[in-house]
Amino acid sequence: ETALQHYEKAEDALSLVRVRCLREQFTEAEAVVMDTSSAPAAYYLASQYETMERPDDAIRMFKEAGRFNHAVRLARMHGKDKDIVSLALQSTPRVMLESAKYLEAKQMFEAAVTLYQKGGQSSKALEICFAAKLFDSLRAIADDLSSDTDPELLRKVGDFFMSHSQYDKAVQLFITCQQLKQAMDMCEKHKVEMTEAMAEKITEQLPEKDADGSQFRTDMLKRIADMCVQQQNFHLATKKYTQAGMKDKAMDALLKSGDTEKIIFFAGVLRSKEIYVRAANYLQTLNWHTDGELMKKIIEFYTKAKAHHPLAMFYDACSQVEIDEYRDYEKALGALKESRKFLAKADMDCSALDKRIQMVEVFVRAKSLVRTETEEFKKICYQLLEQPKVDAAVQVGDVFALLIEFFYSEQSFEQAYQLIERMRERRIVLGPYLDQGMVDTIYRQMGISFANDEDAVDEDIVED
Repeated sequence: ETALQHYEKAEDALSLVRVRCLREQFTEAEAVVMDTSSAPAAYYLASQYETMERPDDAIRMFKEAGRFNHAVRLARMHGKDKDIVSLALQSTPRVMLESAKYLEAKQMFEAAVTLYQKGGQSSKALEICFAAKLFDSLRAIADDLSSDTDPELLRKVGDFFMSHSQYDKAVQLFITCQQLKQAMDMCEKHKVEMTEAMAEKITEQLPEKDADGSQFRTDMLKRIADMCVQQQNFHLATKKYTQAGMKDKAMDALLKSGDTEKIIFFAGVLRSKEIYVRAANYLQTLNWHTDGELMKKIIEFYTKAKAHHPLAMFYDACSQVEIDEYRDYEKALGALKESRKFLAKADMDCSALDKRIQMVEVFVRAKSLVRTETEEFKKICYQLLEQPKVDAAVQVGDVFALLIEFFYSEQSFEQAYQLIERMRERRIVLGPYLDQGMVDTIYRQMGISFANDEDAVDEDIVED
């Protein structure tokens, strides 16, 4: 005990472990090793464990001591083959190669290949890969090859991949060895998937800019992008077309992807008139009339592109939505006036649009007079009903509905009834315009049973 106290004061870990081992206090000895990280102490304890035929503990302490050659020796001696690779990789090339030979003899080929390669004998590793058809191991080795590798070795690896129809691995090899044209030729011929990693690796090897009129960089990027389009990898295609300076093709690819968020982002980044217009055209194919943000983007893109005619047509479409879906003629009128403004900027004929605006203005005025100037209100509505082609601007059903609702509120059921009948004579379906309860009340007040006109229409269709 006195000796232990002196050794502790002297921080002599080796002597502490030696005394603990003499007293068979191995747990305490390990504690000293772990607390001090002393390599000599760990080595001594490992040797004791080996003598005691405790191989697992001995291997653990040899690792702690950094004496991996001894750890490998014990692992081989006691058949702990699964541990050999990780131990040998931390040792010297000589130990790696000895272990590789041992594992090869035991037909643990993948492990042997790893150690042969790391030990510096790539040729031997490849030889085993060829014999055992270890495609994944061969690919790992191929990734370490470069254009400086022995051409004959490269040829052997490439031929092996090709002979076993491992075209994607052959392409990877060509890319690694900077044989880009061959890589692209093989991709196209054998329809090898162009992954993002492959595309980026090829791009990294291309010259920064095409020099002396050469189109090599541009042509290669276009080939990658074209292939990505064929494989429906539209986002990667967009990226490569952009790098090639082909903005229109980039947008083509992105539009095919249907990724609205990226289309909007891409248009904002490129700031090209043509791209703005194409993005806006695409957005119009979506359900923009229920999405205020999409509507704003369409207007924004057409405005930035100064595309006056498409913008005028879009505002026209907005006005129609307000009429057809919401019966909001005030908003529709505002949209029509915006349409007229941009149609004029596009030097287009505004006469037809002016007539529509005029009719909508008249109807909006009529709506404003319904409670204040009833006679004027009725006069305007009846004039609209008689006006030719009024439905080019105003839904005739909305004019009828406004009058019928007015007469209903005044309990003028006779006039309301006559207007409903006129609607039915003109084959206007009542449902979209009139509340069914109101219609039933009007007919009941007139003492007339109501036959649903939608049923009549269905019958006519069947007869036709």
